[in-house]
Amino acid sequence: MILQQYSYISKIFLIVVAVTINVLVCQAQNEGVDSRDTLQIFVADSTQATHQGNAEEPIVIIDSVHSKKLISGVELALDYGKMLTLWTNFESKYEGGINIRFYERIVLASEFGYAELNPLKAYDNALYYTVKGSYARLGIDYYTSYDPKSFYYAGLRYGLSIFEDEGMFLIDSDYWEDYEEGFGSKDISASWAEIIIGTETYLKLSKKNKDNPKSKLLLGWKFRLRFLMDFENRDEPRIYSIPGYGRTFDQVAPALNFYIKYRFGN
Repeated sequence: MILQQYSYISKIFLIVVAVTINVLVCQAQNEGVDSRDTLQIFVADSTQATHQGNAEEPIVIIDSVHSKKLISGVELALDYGKMLTLWTNFESKYEGGINIRFYERIVLASEFGYAELNPLKAYDNALYYTVKGSYARLGIDYYTSYDPKSFYYAGLRYGLSIFEDEGMFLIDSDYWEDYEEGFGSKDISASWAEIIIGTETYLKLSKKNKDNPKSKLLLGWKFRLRFLMDFENRDEPRIYSIPGYGRTFDQVAPALNFYIKYRFGN
């Protein structure tokens, strides 16, 4: 039942994981070959410079094939801003991502999350109301740098959520017995589009190597502007919120995410 309910999100996740594993294996196999090829080019150029009588200043030719790899890294991201919701009573959210970087500047981004929302005062006379489900986003980002260790970027996303909700109404009266009625729906789906801008920087964990400002960890934030696309709301009572998107009566929903990520590769 669970696999059927989240089949689309599960397929996206499995495809991204399979591609990521394949990229990491190929990258590990090619690292040794790339380093040897670069060394041979340097030795050949140094020898040529020596024959020309200029041994003190060897000419180094950068191999553009190896300096601009098709796949230049894989990144695992964790939205630590979502983790702060675990200390609240009205929502719990988890979100992470897997990115594949092409030619340093182009990033295929995938994001996956789970949310359980208990919005306060979602309905009048409601004893409780809960929305819970999974969501996924897939899109592309374009990066540009403004110093050796910092970047800003812009991108697009397509989001999909599969979720369910339930609640209970209480109607009390001074003249007759109190009346309770439950409501809810399962296998609800919604999709949306996003425009993203963000920035991130490498974390400097050690001061020993001053020449290399980079580490494997990056810290960043992104601003999202989400546009609701495909969603069929219930007539009465209307569904209040969509995991991964926001309130259903907002056709345009802004959001801000804070994240940390680890990068495999150069």
